Amino acid sequence: MLRLVRVTSLSKTDFCRLGTSLVLLLSVLPVQCQQPEQSGQKPNSAVSAKQTYQQLVERVKAGDSTVDFVELISAASDWELSEKELIKAPNRDEMATAFKNKDYKKATQFVEGVLDYEFTNRGLHRAAENAYRQIGDNGRAEFHHNIGEKLLNALLSTGDGKSAETAYCVQGINEEYQIMNHFDYQVDSQALVMANGAEYDVLSGTDRKSKKSVSLYFDISGFFKRCVKSHRKDQQ
Repeated sequence: MLRLVRVTSLSKTDFCRLGTSLVLLLSVLPVQCQQPEQSGQKPNSAVSAKQTYQQLVERVKAGDSTVDFVELISAASDWELSEKELIKAPNRDEMATAFKNKDYKKATQFVEGVLDYEFTNRGLHRAAENAYRQIGDNGRAEFHHNIGEKLLNALLSTGDGKSAETAYCVQGINEEYQIMNHFDYQVDSQALVMANGAEYDVLSGTDRKSKKSVSLYFDISGFFKRCVKSHRKDQQ
């Protein structure tokens, strides 16, 4: 049973603010900043989650095409949940300032290090792609473009968004808008609903091509792996 909690209407101006240029700017804002190891003893779960995430990232960076990006996003989510405190990646502020000032060469000097902490941040990969193209490094640009597409495809594989039971599994609102944009849906409103003991965002709007009304469900429970397992169990 669905229970409506909150509805937020978005004007056309609000949605336009999420255009390409702003998406690139928003992408350099932290979506989920992982916690590097601090001094003192850490719980085994936190160490294990961090190591799993780092191993998958290194495999991707080494060109391993067999990495499951749903597993990678799950590992990033597990690492975040296992940490008691969150801190920003080193030089994140400097990177954000460089992007804001369109100093793309300087931005690329910082973005790779930040992505070590936020490798599942698709928006940041898109910003990196744009920065590398601006300085003429098409090889690195293509790398980040491909990673961004694999992250999007991984999110799309987690559901179809047609109901709470088949909601897309996401880590944050940025990913919700990325999926809506992928389908060329204009967002008019956002509702928070409760169903099955979990919270869901429902983004509603219009298909720009057909002009039909559309709505997509997103699981925002904060437990990406649980969401994925639930959907895969239902499919068996």
